[in-house]
Amino acid sequence: MIGTITLNPSIDQLITVERLVKDDANRATHVILYPGGKGVNVSKVIRELGGATRAHVLLGGFVGGYWKRLVAGMDIPYTATALEGETRINSVLTDLKDKTQTRISAPGPRVPEKALRLFSKRLLSSRPRPSFWALGGSLPAGMSSDTYARLIHCLQALQGVPCILDTDDDALLKGVGAKPFMIKPNEFEMQRLTGKKFGSTEDYIPAARELVRCGIKIVIVSLGKKGALFVTERDVFHAAGVGVSEKSKVGAGDSLIGGVVLGLTRKMTLREAAKLGIAASASAVMREAPRLCRREDIARLVRKVVLRTL
Repeated sequence: MIGTITLNPSIDQLITVERLVKDDANRATHVILYPGGKGVNVSKVIRELGGATRAHVLLGGFVGGYWKRLVAGMDIPYTATALEGETRINSVLTDLKDKTQTRISAPGPRVPEKALRLFSKRLLSSRPRPSFWALGGSLPAGMSSDTYARLIHCLQALQGVPCILDTDDDALLKGVGAKPFMIKPNEFEMQRLTGKKFGSTEDYIPAARELVRCGIKIVIVSLGKKGALFVTERDVFHAAGVGVSEKSKVGAGDSLIGGVVLGLTRKMTLREAAKLGIAASASAVMREAPRLCRREDIARLVRKVVLRTL
C-alpha cells in the first residue's frame, strides 16, 4: 500500500474557453470539477493502475465536504483531519485558440499547530503501514517551510517508511535536508533548488549526483515533453517522453510519481518503474479527466518508452 500526504488539497476547476478575451465576458465551453492536490493525484494514478493507496489530507468547510464527495466517487480511501478554515478552490483555464493552459492557485486555509500535530499522529499510527509515503504540493498559508522536513524525519526515522517528496522553493530546499528516499523536481524547480541554470539533459547530472551524495537515493528531474532524468548512486539514465496529442498538462508529474512508486512496490527495477511512470504521465496529458491516466493506455505506451544510459 502507498500512502499519500496532501497538506493543501483543493477542488480544481478546469474551465475551457474557445478564445480568452481580457476585460470581457467569456463563456466556458465546459467545466470539470475534481479533487486536487499532488498527493491526491498520486493516489488517483495508483488506484487507476490497480494499486492500493490511502490519501491523508487536511480539509475544512463546505469545499472540504464537497472534496470528500468527489473522492468517494473515485473509490479512493482517505483519512481527513478537520480544519476550521475553508479548503481552497483552484482554477485551470484552457484557451483552445492558442492552446495555452493557465493555472490560478489559491493559498489555502491556515492550519493551527494543534491540527498539524493530530495529522502527524495519525500518519505515524496509520495501519496497514505503507510501503512508501508520497508527500507533495504547496504548503497552506502560514505553515512553516520546514513542515515537510519534519514529517519526513518522523516517518523515516520513527516509522521506517521511505518518503518521496515533490514540492518547490523553501519547502523543497529544507525537505532535501531530511534526506527523503526520492525527490522529483521539474526542470524549473531544480534550477531554483540549486541556484543554477541548465541547458541540456546532461547538464542536470552533476547537481543531481550531488543530491544523491547528500543522502537521497533517487533523484528524478521531470523535463516535460523531453521525458525525465533518473539519477542514483549507481545509475544515470534518461527516459524519453512519448509523443502523444496533448490536451492537458495537469497532473503529468504526479502521474510520473504514481507510476514509478507503484512499479517499485511491485518489485520492478528502477528502469522498469521509470517506463511505467513515463507511460502514466503520457496518458495523463492525452485527456482532460479527473482520474488522470487511464489503465488501458499503459501497455501500449510503455512499449514506446526509450531509455538511454548517460
